[in-house]
Order: sequence, then C-alpha cells, then structure tokens
Amino acid sequence: MPEPTDLPAATSVLQGARVIDPASSTDAVLDVAIAGDTIVEVGTDLRSRHPLAAVVDLSGTILTPGLIDLHAHVFAGLGDFCVEPDRAGVSTGVPVVVDGGTSGIATFELARRSVEGSGSRTRVLAFIDPNQLYLATKDFICHKLQIADDERNLDLDSTAAMVEKHADMVVGFKVRATHVGDDTHSPFLEGAKSVAGDLPIMVHLGRFPHTPVITTPALLQTLRGGDVITHAFRGGGGQLVPGTGSVTPEFADAVERGIRLDVGHSGTDFRFDTARRLFDAGYLPDTISTDLNLFNEAAPVRSLAETMSKIWAMGVELPAVIAMCTSNTAATIHRGEELGAIAPGRIAELSVLRIEEGSFELSDGYEPMVVDRVLSPVGCFRAGTWIDALVPQAVAA
Repeated sequence: MPEPTDLPAATSVLQGARVIDPASSTDAVLDVAIAGDTIVEVGTDLRSRHPLAAVVDLSGTILTPGLIDLHAHVFAGLGDFCVEPDRAGVSTGVPVVVDGGTSGIATFELARRSVEGSGSRTRVLAFIDPNQLYLATKDFICHKLQIADDERNLDLDSTAAMVEKHADMVVGFKVRATHVGDDTHSPFLEGAKSVAGDLPIMVHLGRFPHTPVITTPALLQTLRGGDVITHAFRGGGGQLVPGTGSVTPEFADAVERGIRLDVGHSGTDFRFDTARRLFDAGYLPDTISTDLNLFNEAAPVRSLAETMSKIWAMGVELPAVIAMCTSNTAATIHRGEELGAIAPGRIAELSVLRIEEGSFELSDGYEPMVVDRVLSPVGCFRAGTWIDALVPQAVAA
C-alpha cells in the first residue's frame, strides 16, 4: 500500500461520515482524502494535512467502498429487457454494475458499444452467455425458439476468443443450464467450464420457459468452487427439503465446496420466507444483487440500497450487508485488487448512504414487510467525481 507521502496532495477531504469498509474491518468516523480520481489517505483530521483541499461534509451519512451490483441488465437497446446503466448504477449510488448475461457472443460487441455510446457514467462489467446467440428478453425468445438448448449454438473457440478480447469488461459466464435430452448434463454449462479458466460461472436455480434444464441436484453437483448461484433465495429452487427447514444435501455440499450465494432479487426470484429458512440454517448471501430490469425497477426491486435494506431488516448486521455489495462482490469477480475497498492509491469509487428512520414497507414481490429503517442512497463518487442519487426513496408504510 502506498504511503501518504508517495501520493499527491488531496483536492478534496471527505469529513464526518461513518466509514464502513469491510475489506479492512473499518467501522469508524474517519476522513477520506481524494486527489482527482485517486484515494490519497484515510484517517483523522486530514484537513490539517491537506490544507488546500476542499472540504466535503458528509456528517450523518455512511461512506462505503463503491457498491457493486453483481447482477443487473443494463445493455439498453439490446432487446426489451434492460434499463439504462445509470438507472441501475450511479443514479442509485452504485458506481459499478455487472450485467447478468444479457448477451451472448455474437452480439456482445454491439452490447458493449451500446454502453460506451450512451453517455453512461456507471462502470459496466459483464457476465457473458457462452452461446453464440443469446439475448435476454421479456418473452424468453431464445428459449421459445429453442436456440438456448441447441448445441449448434456453441462455438467454444469463438467464445474463448471473445472473452480474451474483452477481458477488461467480461468477469465470467452466465449460463442457462439447459440440456438436450439428459437432465443431468448441460453441454452449455460444461462448455463454459471448459473455457472459463478461473472465471466464475453464474447460474440460477429453477426452470426456464420452453427449454428443459438439468435437475437442481445435477446443477449443484457440477458447479465449481467460486461459481455463483444467483436467485439463491427464491421459492421452490430446490434448496430446502420439502416440509422441513433443512437444506438439501446437494445444496449444503455446494456451499461447502465454495459455491457463492447471490440474492439476484428480480421480480419473482427472492422470497422472504425462503430466505428466513436459509438464514436460520446458517446460509447467508455472499453477495446482494438486484437483477434490475425494466419489469421490476418500479417494484419490488427499485434499487440496490433497497435490496440491501431487506437483508438488513432480516437480521444481518450492517457491516456484513455492506460487505455483500463491496469486498465480497469484488472477490467473486476477481477484482479485489481494484474494487471493494477504501485504501490509498485506489481509484475513488465510493458510495454514500443514509439511514432513514420511520415506517417503510419493503416487499419481495409477494409478502410485505414493514420496517423502521432503510438505507437510502445519497450519491456516489465515480472515479473521484460526485454524482447525486436520483432514484425514488423507499415507500412509506
């Protein structure tokens, strides 16, 4: 880690916030000094060390490493499913968003250009579907036309080449674990594993319309340590033994092997009831994500901060909740050296939240929950530039 004397004088000093940085086990009122787009120093009374810096008063807020949404759909214009990157990102206080497999190989460069030409201020990373043709749409068109379960859609040499070409953006694969007759074997999942190297593979539990998927036990058994189950707390996903509060042996074994559990809220894929049962059994999320798209942005998802508020309301301590959107997420996508921590020398990707007290109604899309506090996004620093949050606040009960 660079010493403060090795870095330039700060242009801004952020004062008065409760700094929660799980990567360094920090939870204290501290100052953070920024020079341009770089964090210079973290400590106390930094204004005296940087007398020419502008002071930014963040009293009454929580300052965290830049939040990362591990699963959203932000390749706007590619199909009818995605929100604009800033709607999932900086407008909700989230500097970094990972697209959750909207695009396959053949359309990925078009998808990337859609982000880079949009004027988006959010940093977008991506999971990519290993198929040549895949497109996430409202009507599941690639499943309806049975493209998603046609082995002719795989060209793994081309897949590997595309991932290598876009290594700055692609963080892993999003695989729809369909099969072509054997419900214990997905050539699409096995194909992704063959070219992924150490990149994580994200899958979800449950079926897709129109195309068959391998069984949940088979899926759990074939995943590798470091792979990600999104929608891990959905109802009827095969995590729990019916009629009991215990998890299935396959689910327990998968977690024991290091498979990571992601919330992936979506409109229908997170249930308070399932989450309570899994939490009680000791299975907490590794990461919190929204699966934000055009069809859940108004309700029940709204923002990453609101999704975090639901996990917090279910009894998870606030620093752990923040870890699930910062250090844990950065580690999951193998970006821990650049994202997920507040430290000198790092790019100033920071989020600012406020605890709002009152009476608020949160929903999983099925069941309401009335809570007396929520996390509300104030804004974020994206590469050192402040951006106000614009997303609507939580609904008062």
